[in-house]
Amino acid sequence: MKTFLTILITAIVVFGGSVGAWWYLKKRAAGEEPAAVRIEPAVRSELVEVVSAPGQIQPRNKVSISARVAARIVELPYIEGQDVTAGHEGWWKIPPSVLVKLDSKEYEAALRSAEARKASEASQLVVARARASAQQAQKEAVEVSLKDAQRDLERQLALRKTGDVSQAILDAAQTKCENLKAQIRAAAQAYEAENANLQVLKHNLDAAEADIQRQRDALTYCTITSPLDGVVTRLNTKVGELVVMGTMNNPGTVIMEVADFNTMLAVAKLDETTIAGVEVGQKAKVYIQAYPDEIFEGIVDTVALAHTEERDGTKYYKTEILLNTKGRRIPCGLSADVDIEIKRHQDVVKVPSQSVLGRTVDELPPDIRALPEVEKNKTTTVVVYRAIGGKAVVTPVKIGPSDVTHTIIKSGLSADDHVIVGPYKVLETLKHGQNVKESDVTAPKPGEKK
Repeated sequence: MKTFLTILITAIVVFGGSVGAWWYLKKRAAGEEPAAVRIEPAVRSELVEVVSAPGQIQPRNKVSISARVAARIVELPYIEGQDVTAGHEGWWKIPPSVLVKLDSKEYEAALRSAEARKASEASQLVVARARASAQQAQKEAVEVSLKDAQRDLERQLALRKTGDVSQAILDAAQTKCENLKAQIRAAAQAYEAENANLQVLKHNLDAAEADIQRQRDALTYCTITSPLDGVVTRLNTKVGELVVMGTMNNPGTVIMEVADFNTMLAVAKLDETTIAGVEVGQKAKVYIQAYPDEIFEGIVDTVALAHTEERDGTKYYKTEILLNTKGRRIPCGLSADVDIEIKRHQDVVKVPSQSVLGRTVDELPPDIRALPEVEKNKTTTVVVYRAIGGKAVVTPVKIGPSDVTHTIIKSGLSADDHVIVGPYKVLETLKHGQNVKESDVTAPKPGEKK
């Protein structure tokens, strides 16, 4: 008997619950049961139009330290995270930090060889000048002999006319003059050759001097100092490794990277649909994932005039935002999101963007379809739902720009009109004239966890 009563009570409860659920669903389908919604008044205030883009935190000044000569590393005085300086002049002189020392023996030997070559070229130049002087002196001596031979020839000609000398003596005097003239021409050509050789030796001496300067420069490249005040952010090599110079197709060995963390940038990637409104000097807010509880202020510093194309074909415009770090050292390479304020709209009516919906014109009531906010040549229109007397009233509107959370209403809605703003699942199926009631659940604010 007791078991029978238990079964009977259970059956009544189950049957009663099923009937109640069926009755509730029937009332909802008939529109009698009001839908629980969130209602907020449209407000008149300021709206800041923003452009959002992903970005990355980078220092403004960052350099990659590479070798200008090929050699082995013999010393790396600094490790990652240590401060370095480019050096400073003044009453208290600070020398630049030595970042890398390379093996310089080969370049020291090359410098000594170049200096010896220069000394050899200088000695050859002295010898060539002496030979040129000797050739000049020889030419002058032959010219003196020629003058003497010409005077003798004139005497022999006079004696031959009187028959006092033979023809053979006259011919010998003439031959001597011709021979001396030929010697003068040869001496002149030899002198010109020595002068030309002097010019060659002078050029060789200049080349030797240039080679010395080149070897001295190569020797100085074996000691690499910091080009800026900053921090060693990356060390790619170790002592004993061979570094090579960069070429057109090979960037060479990047020994380390040095960055100045005093000036940090958020480098954003803006697409072509949003770049037109971005200008230098605009304010920005930067959200860094590593600092979830902070918002960093920034100023647009540069805007690229030409796009950058990635390997997958994506095009973007690089925009740099100067970051206010408040004196803190923020690691480079962090991911960030950037909101750039491109325009401020004062004294406008705005509603939460979630409440702005699209509806087909045909499903609107005839009197609402005739409102000026409904464009007759389009099949869909933008609407919001107002809450009036416990019912949802579809209201066509003209919208303007948006920020992250709200949208401007240009017409169709007044300030303090009560607008249904959620939940979104209800908004998707909400109908004109449907019964609604305000939910007692407070909606989370943007960025706030439920």
